[in-house]
Amino acid sequence: MKRPSRLDYAYAVGRVRVLEKKLVDRAVFSEAAEEKDFPSAMKIVFDSGAFSEEMIKAKNSEDLDNLIEKEEEELERELDELLLEKEIFDIFLKEKKPRKALAVSKGSDYGFIKDFIKHKIDLANLKIFCRLKYLGAPKEKFEMLSLEGGFLDVKILLDNFDSPFPEIADLIQATPYEKLWKKGVDTLEEKETFIDLERGIEDFLMIYLKKAKHIVFGPEPVFAYGVAKRHELNLVRLLGIGTLSNIPPEILKKRISGTYV
Repeated sequence: MKRPSRLDYAYAVGRVRVLEKKLVDRAVFSEAAEEKDFPSAMKIVFDSGAFSEEMIKAKNSEDLDNLIEKEEEELERELDELLLEKEIFDIFLKEKKPRKALAVSKGSDYGFIKDFIKHKIDLANLKIFCRLKYLGAPKEKFEMLSLEGGFLDVKILLDNFDSPFPEIADLIQATPYEKLWKKGVDTLEEKETFIDLERGIEDFLMIYLKKAKHIVFGPEPVFAYGVAKRHELNLVRLLGIGTLSNIPPEILKKRISGTYV
């Protein structure tokens, strides 16, 4: 079968341009985090985005999880229709498991999508590296859990596993991860929390995906929208569980990462 051309994606890209406008802004999630109860917080988000009527009726975390799962299934059906190449759809399905996504993406001609997965591998390695060092785990544990195939050579981290956190920043200063690493590690050492590192990773990936907005035709804008919508649903889950668990707004807002809008 002939590979679809970029122009073949004209309808799909036009469709996602409409859907992009319905994604919820980070500021809306932050505003909703200030609400004192679950229904009020959910209403602010649902009034600002595009969600099923069922989802708006969620009353508790179990309802929310079940309805988000349905939304994710609907998203997958939509992406299956819009992505004209099975290979790209498979990458989207496996995006949350970068090792598997990379294996599929190796044959892809779309550098934007392939590079996104490589960035995910690098950032997963930095997160694993940071957590294991903080917990005092041996470097053999990192060697076992780390992922190959990113831009950052895992051997650099492995060879310097016993180095102090600040020195790691010098090792990755030529990469785009230095800033988020420094901020994440500073917060970890000062407040013993990974929250800034985790949010920094999510922000980095969303900023990268936004580059797809400048691609006129092709699967990239469709793929980027799908990942962004999935991220939005994760934020809805975070907000819902946070309000139900009475997590203080200031803490919940710090966990809310950037969105596609």
